[in-house]
Amino acid sequence: MNTKDKLFNCCLLLLAIVFLLVLFAPLVTSYDPNQQDILNKLQHPSSKHWLGTDQLGRDIYTRILYGGRTTLCLSLVTTTVILFFGFLFGWLTAIRHGKLKRIIDFLCDTLLALPSELIVLIVIGILGPNLLTIFTAITLAKWPWFVRMFQSEIKQYQYKNYIQFSKVIGKSNYWILHHHLLRKIIPLVIVYGTLNLSGIIMSISALSFLGIGIQPPTAEWGNMVNEAKNFLLVDYWQLIPVGGVMLIVISALNYLGDQFATQLISTKEQA
Repeated sequence: MNTKDKLFNCCLLLLAIVFLLVLFAPLVTSYDPNQQDILNKLQHPSSKHWLGTDQLGRDIYTRILYGGRTTLCLSLVTTTVILFFGFLFGWLTAIRHGKLKRIIDFLCDTLLALPSELIVLIVIGILGPNLLTIFTAITLAKWPWFVRMFQSEIKQYQYKNYIQFSKVIGKSNYWILHHHLLRKIIPLVIVYGTLNLSGIIMSISALSFLGIGIQPPTAEWGNMVNEAKNFLLVDYWQLIPVGGVMLIVISALNYLGDQFATQLISTKEQA
């Protein structure tokens, strides 16, 4: 096993551990993420509080796990929806010509003309900061990019001999999608999904850090970093656990995405 394989497996293992701990948070911690204990605030790691406590005496380990539920679940749902609609509309615009294609192209061109951050800020500014608004804002900002990427990728296969032959013998677009295109596109979905997931985690956390995302006292990684920065000169430790977890998750996802992309390019070159 070479170094890259070891690093790949290590990233998978780290992500699996984080996701399992987050998923089974109630089973691996006995504290409430919002339970305050002012008498034990800003404590360093101990047998009672494995990662210490924050400025309100809340258990940091518990808040990281429950904060991960908020951040990771919202990121996974948002990424899944973006990929689904990106692929759906990318496929439709690649195989069809007419009013539907013109409408989707117009929407994509309009949204792509604006910075993604501006779209997110406008939506949150109008609807207010909450889970549904953040989901809507990020989906609206990211969706057109994936429509264009999938559209471009699917068009590459439109004139392949096996696709043309399927059309000649009367196979429908849905049959072609199921029997030919999906197996070509699924590896691309994995690559886009892995890389996009890390970006959305950062976006959600950044919005919370700025105070326009998930609102306190809900545990969320960006919120925790925002609260910890106010006590950085008093007690630096509060920032380290949540910052370390975010660094590990995002770095691991980016590395896996890069490796998937490299493998995809290699497969295409051999085909």
